[in-house]
Amino acid sequence: MKRVRLIRHGESAANAGEPSLDHASIPLTVRGVEQAHQVACSFDHAPGLVVASPFSRAQSTAMATVARYPAIRLETWPVHEFTYLEPTRCVNTTVAQRRAWVDEYWFRSDPAFTDGAGAESFLDFLCRARSFLDRLVAHPADDIAVFSHGQFINAVAWLIERKPQGIDGRAMADWREYEIQNPVPNGCGYRLSWSAGEAVWMITPPLSARDVCEVLREVAWGRRVMTRVGQMSDSDHLDVEVGGWRISIYSNCGELDYCQTCISPDGRRWSFDSGARYGTDPVALLSTWEHKTLGDLLKSL
Repeated sequence: MKRVRLIRHGESAANAGEPSLDHASIPLTVRGVEQAHQVACSFDHAPGLVVASPFSRAQSTAMATVARYPAIRLETWPVHEFTYLEPTRCVNTTVAQRRAWVDEYWFRSDPAFTDGAGAESFLDFLCRARSFLDRLVAHPADDIAVFSHGQFINAVAWLIERKPQGIDGRAMADWREYEIQNPVPNGCGYRLSWSAGEAVWMITPPLSARDVCEVLREVAWGRRVMTRVGQMSDSDHLDVEVGGWRISIYSNCGELDYCQTCISPDGRRWSFDSGARYGTDPVALLSTWEHKTLGDLLKSL
């Protein structure tokens, strides 16, 4: 059984709303560096191979895991982000400033269209995603961590889930809707598995808010033990561990407020920033009694 973990890079300067000179050299923010270290700590053993996009934000995120496991082999594969706008006209622009160009590109709904020099067509983008899956199958490593980008990760997921027979305007519109409905948060992603006997890729979904809530609920009812393992730079954030689950919880003036991040024992991540796809905050799903009980337990740590 081949297992592959697809991971989006940590928060980049462009993600934070800053202008960028080009699509390849965008650096991580301080928060992105912290997310990269959180991803590294989510591995309980060294992967057989680490793959990273050539873009600096993915390379920097991958290096945190390589630093934790120095013997890991690191390879750079063409798993970079989909660059569908001509790069030269995007110099020193922000995501907000490019919004009209983005909308125009997707309204055209032409898979073969190329916006200009250095841009990639949607057809070429999906061809690259398919080639990536083929390369994974052929590679001898069975446990692979891949540091890539949100749209590329969703291209891989869409190909596996939808299994499109052809790529036309309708398929392109379907992928765009899939991408919007399934944003991949920084430091999060999917787990893939490949069985040679069945010759098919399977996707393990990320953590949901309800998954995290069930762990917190078990603590409130005394069925699991919660221990304090650290405190983030912000004094209102507390890191706790529950049977291998690593959870960062935020309190407001000493009162339990919301769950910031969670890493499961198998390395799946949930983030407060992940949006509607993953549901609401796990703390908000607790009953009033569970919320109070969990808050009291946190104060006692």
